[in-house]
Amino acid sequence: MITATFKLSNDDVLALTLDYYAASSTVRRSQILNQASVPFAMILIAALGSFRDRGYFILVSPLLIIAVIWAVFYPRLHRRYLRQMAEKMLNESSYQNAFGSYTVSLSEKGIASSSPVGEANYIWSSVNRVSLTPDHLLIFLAGPQGYPIPRAQVPDATIQAMRAFAERMSQRAEPVAPPNGGSATPSANSGITEGSPSAS
Repeated sequence: MITATFKLSNDDVLALTLDYYAASSTVRRSQILNQASVPFAMILIAALGSFRDRGYFILVSPLLIIAVIWAVFYPRLHRRYLRQMAEKMLNESSYQNAFGSYTVSLSEKGIASSSPVGEANYIWSSVNRVSLTPDHLLIFLAGPQGYPIPRAQVPDATIQAMRAFAERMSQRAEPVAPPNGGSATPSANSGITEGSPSAS
C-alpha cells in the first residue's frame, strides 16, 4: 500500500479541472469551432463584397486583419474563459467543504481516501487517467473529479511510486460488469461509497 497525506486547496482543485479541460476532446472541438467560425465569416463577407466592387476589398481589409488576430489569440482567450468559469464554480459554498486534510491510499483493491467530507473507496476500473504535472499528481475518476495531489507536500519518491502504481493498476483493471445486460462501458460510479465535487 502507498499512502500520501496532504492538504487540498482551491488551487489544487483548479489545477485538476484545467488539466481535464486541456485533455477534453469536447473542449478542443469547441475551441476549434469558435476559433475558425469568426475568421471564416469575415473572409466570406470580404470575398462576396469583392465580387461586386473591386474597391470594396480595401474597405473590408480591416475585417481580414481582425480575422487573423482572432485566429491567433482566441486559444488564449478560450483558456482564460475556462479558468474564470472554473474559479467561479470553486468559489461556491458547496466546494469549500471539500478543502482540507486528505489521506489517499493505493492498494491492489483500489483507492481509499479520507477527507473533510468523509471516506471513499474506488475500484481501479473507476480511474480514467493519471497525469503528472510539475505541481501535481492528478488521478482522474469521472470527468473533472479525482485526486489532485500536491507534489510540494508529498515526497517525490512517493509521488513517483503512486503514479507508476496507479497507471499499472488502472490499465490492468477489468471493465465493470454491466447492470441488467446493459452496455459494457465501465461505470464511473462503481465502487464509490462517498465522494466530493472534485476530490474525494
